[in-house]
Amino acid sequence: MATQFGTLSNFGLTFETGIITDNITYNYGQENKPIRSGSGEVIGKTYYDERIELSISGYIPSSSAYSTTLAAAITLVTAPTDYLKGSVGGTTIVESITRTHSSEDYQRIEVSAMNHPGIT
Repeated sequence: MATQFGTLSNFGLTFETGIITDNITYNYGQENKPIRSGSGEVIGKTYYDERIELSISGYIPSSSAYSTTLAAAITLVTAPTDYLKGSVGGTTIVESITRTHSSEDYQRIEVSAMNHPGIT
């Protein structure tokens, strides 16, 4: 347990199911389409297709290890903060999984997933 003094922020994280989590990254993004004048200057812009791309990485526990498939919906223990114009979608979908084995480290896993507000 960490001992803290002074002006602080949140410290640490909660493990995701089946992963001894050491890092979670949320990347909030969207597409945009500019409208240009006859001389090529941007005079308007439309933003659409909001999404949250997330990456969860950590160690694979020896019991109750992470198990799912690509294109499967996953339930997050730590829900992403809502920085979207809309709302965080109800379904987060696994896009890719990277599993690492090493002679000098424990087995690791990285799960990349996507959350679109329109998918429930």
